[in-house]
Amino acid sequence: MQNNIFIPYKADTTVPPYLPFLRFLVTLNLSNDAKVLYALLFDRAGISRENGYIETDGTVRLYFTVEEAKGKSHRSRQVTTRAFQELEHSGLIIRRKQGLGRPAVITLKIPAAGKEN
Repeated sequence: MQNNIFIPYKADTTVPPYLPFLRFLVTLNLSNDAKVLYALLFDRAGISRENGYIETDGTVRLYFTVEEAKGKSHRSRQVTTRAFQELEHSGLIIRRKQGLGRPAVITLKIPAAGKEN
C-alpha cells in the first residue's frame, strides 16, 4: 500500500510551514520535549518581534502558556510543565510571573556569538 499524502522533495517543491530547530539544541543534555518546546518558543519569539513585543532594553517579550504549548506539542500538561522547567533550569528561558490568571512573560536566551557548537 503506497501513501500518496507525501511527495518527493524536489528543487521546485513548495516547503510547508516549519519550526526552526537551532543546531545548538542537538548537543544539549535536554529531553526531546524540551528541545521541541524551545523550537516552538523560538518561533513564537519571531512573531512577537514582528508584532513589536519588545522591552525597553531591546529584549523580545513573549507569552506562551503551558496550555498553548500543550496543544501545539500534543503532549500532556505534566510533560509540558517538565519541559518548561528543564528550559528554565538550563538557563535557556526566564519566566516572569505576572499574577493570577495572567500568562508569564518569557525571555528566550540563545548562545552568545561564537559559542555555538
